[in-house]
Amino acid sequence: MRIGILGSGQVGQALARGYGRHGHDVVVGTRQAAVGDLAVARPEDAVRGADLVVLAVRGDAAVELVGSLAGPLDGTVLVDATNPLDASAGAPRLFVGHTDSLGEQVQRAAPGARVVKAYNTVGNALMVDPQLPGGPPTMFIGGDDEAAKATVAGLLRDTGWDVVDLGGIEASRWLEPMCMAWVAHGVRTGTWGHAFRLLRPEV
Repeated sequence: MRIGILGSGQVGQALARGYGRHGHDVVVGTRQAAVGDLAVARPEDAVRGADLVVLAVRGDAAVELVGSLAGPLDGTVLVDATNPLDASAGAPRLFVGHTDSLGEQVQRAAPGARVVKAYNTVGNALMVDPQLPGGPPTMFIGGDDEAAKATVAGLLRDTGWDVVDLGGIEASRWLEPMCMAWVAHGVRTGTWGHAFRLLRPEV
């Protein structure tokens, strides 16, 4: 699969290298001239022709970037890995929530994209091939396009995840606060190698 990664930070690099290990053709969309040994291109070029695109930028940059690429993203599976985090006052907090979400704002910014919320409830070190005691952790996803969610779920399972579908893109209203629970545990314990798992009778 050809995958475009929008963002060259820690999340984007972790996903790009992880997908590459699984044989996917990955290009990082960035304005930087180089990002280590990764293939890079301008964001608009990384999106064109991609089977799947991952949005892996700061939450406060997500909507503007997606809006600028709305045309090229039309019809594309767009995985939204962002969180609406605001750390300007010290401890991080969400800058949107409860009646709206960043995931929904991303979908509205590119109405033709097939947005799936994923990867926002775990640290970048575990995003591909997580190895934890007790079996694979659970990646919670949400989105309005069933075929797009099936594509993302397949990619997740192939890269070591259990997957739980929480419904439409409005599920981002619950997934984004889950990030705060993940952060709170990390702050209290000083460790960051944790992930969620949903225990259910059918698994």
